[in-house]
Amino acid sequence: MKLKRYGFIVRLKFQKRSALKFISRSESQISEAQRTDICWTNYPIVNKLLGTIPHSGGYNTTQLAAEFFPKLTLAVIPVIILLGILLCLPRDGAAAIFEQLAMDARGTSLCNSITADPSGPMSVHYNPAGLDRTVGTEAYQGLTWLAVLNVKGQFTQGTDPSTGKLWAPFGGWFNNGIDPEAGHGSSTTPSIELPFLGKLPFLAAPNQGVAHHDKDSPFAYGFAITTPFAAGMTHPDADDPYRFLGKSMTLLRVVAAPGVSYRVTNNLAIGASFGLGMGFFGMQADMRMPNDMVALTGALGQSTKGLEIPIVSELTLPAPWFGGGMSPYETVAGMKIYGQDLLNTSYNIGFLWDPFSWLSFGGVYQSQAVAEMKGRYTFTYSQSMQNSINWMGSSPTLIVTAAMLGLQTHLADQDSGNFRSDIVFPQRVQFGIKLQPHPRIKFLVDANWTDWESWKAASIVFDRDLAMLQLARLLGYTGGTNTLNIENGFKNTWNLSYGLELQASDHLTLRLGYEDRPTSNTANYFGLIPLGDMKLYSVGIGIKQEKVPLRKIKGLSDLIEQMNHPDLLDLSVTYMTSEYKCDFNQSQNFNSTDFTKIVYNPFAGLIYENKTEAWIIILKQTYYW
Repeated sequence: MKLKRYGFIVRLKFQKRSALKFISRSESQISEAQRTDICWTNYPIVNKLLGTIPHSGGYNTTQLAAEFFPKLTLAVIPVIILLGILLCLPRDGAAAIFEQLAMDARGTSLCNSITADPSGPMSVHYNPAGLDRTVGTEAYQGLTWLAVLNVKGQFTQGTDPSTGKLWAPFGGWFNNGIDPEAGHGSSTTPSIELPFLGKLPFLAAPNQGVAHHDKDSPFAYGFAITTPFAAGMTHPDADDPYRFLGKSMTLLRVVAAPGVSYRVTNNLAIGASFGLGMGFFGMQADMRMPNDMVALTGALGQSTKGLEIPIVSELTLPAPWFGGGMSPYETVAGMKIYGQDLLNTSYNIGFLWDPFSWLSFGGVYQSQAVAEMKGRYTFTYSQSMQNSINWMGSSPTLIVTAAMLGLQTHLADQDSGNFRSDIVFPQRVQFGIKLQPHPRIKFLVDANWTDWESWKAASIVFDRDLAMLQLARLLGYTGGTNTLNIENGFKNTWNLSYGLELQASDHLTLRLGYEDRPTSNTANYFGLIPLGDMKLYSVGIGIKQEKVPLRKIKGLSDLIEQMNHPDLLDLSVTYMTSEYKCDFNQSQNFNSTDFTKIVYNPFAGLIYENKTEAWIIILKQTYYW
């Protein structure tokens, strides 16, 4: 048997084993008679698909072994497969954003449809009741890599339906009514910013865990370190329009979670885990305001150049008005913030019920977590922005007016200080069912619900009043002069996910997954998370190694030797695709032409279309004692 792609040949070697021997650790108590009855008597269609496998015989592994390259050990195979996949992946723009997309090799390959069939230490996340299925001690280490996420975006200028012409602030006074960002595309590169390490040009997340269950004990215990949410991206091109919504961004939550399960009856277990999390949040963005009122300041500034009435102008409105004003298309400010929360908490509660050997039900509730981010911010201001604010202090009349309106009369080129922001990771509920018509086949279906509506707004509270927010207040902004408040407008979502697991042999397991995940964005609030409905397609492979060293660690060299010989290797590859179009004047967080929606519409009047394609790769090693 040969698997060949792009010059890569992978050959596997299987040792001769009875096909009915040891289907899985969780099924080890099913008698041979039960297996025979389930496998061969009641399911002739399955027999036809899989082929007849003698009870006392097995596959002709001698012939198979001759076909496979004998020098490749099972520990090397996934590495070669991984390298082969990486060579074949597209590499044009990439970014990184995922939530419950990249947790575990087995779970992700089944599109997380394992609530009714959890296994090992990752049960702490998926369904803590699954710890009950652990036999002895089990440990794992894994690496998740969001290898590619191509975000192809395109901006075009929209037509004002009331005039039939291209929409532009203040009737097209500036740049002949053409938005300079129209016609430009957007692309990203992966990055993440961490304390002490700074910005890293990639996004990868390790995860580890251990679980233990004594044979005669109703209790089982586990501990896992996971990254349930991670996002990081950079728009490196100087003219990328998306720099006005986020030139770079980091959002990360790492969780260390102990868990416990209790076997209520022989076929019912319950469990709980408690998560101790750390959160990190960073953002850098340019800011512009393609707004009628902002354009008005620029138009008046241009029109009043040289308008000088001796004494009167100096006492009332010195020329040029607004210090020359601002263009709606220029970069008026830059923002950079970074904060962290070193302790936030959450918990998971789950149950697992196996009424029959071929049927299981599972459910889990994952609580909301709130990360109270605190850190530093820096705002830099353009010269035109400084001139406009400083103009308010250039005459007695304007000083009095500024005091009445609560405006500053002087603006330096930079503001810096402290900020705080609450990031909400919403609560989730997931129910699953497992159908196992044959010991080698599992069909898995999960129903997922997420409470996105609980995250009402993305709010950043600064330690002082900011000139930009004072100006925005005059135009109808109600968030306050020290708070940048953007309503999320998210909606709750629910969807189904599906998984298929096939035990091809005693050593080889194949997995497939599919999920059609709806977006939490609503049309009139699209912006902060620029993703539409997602479709996820996953494949995975599990390889059980026959010969491993005795699990006794006597030193560093012995530890390295143990790590190079796992009992089980899992590899998953997930492909995600998403498309979205934000029509003209659709979203108050993106492209609204309403001059009172100054916070925040950097693409007023533009139409935005994007297509996102992602590849997520996870490698996992499992060790049994």
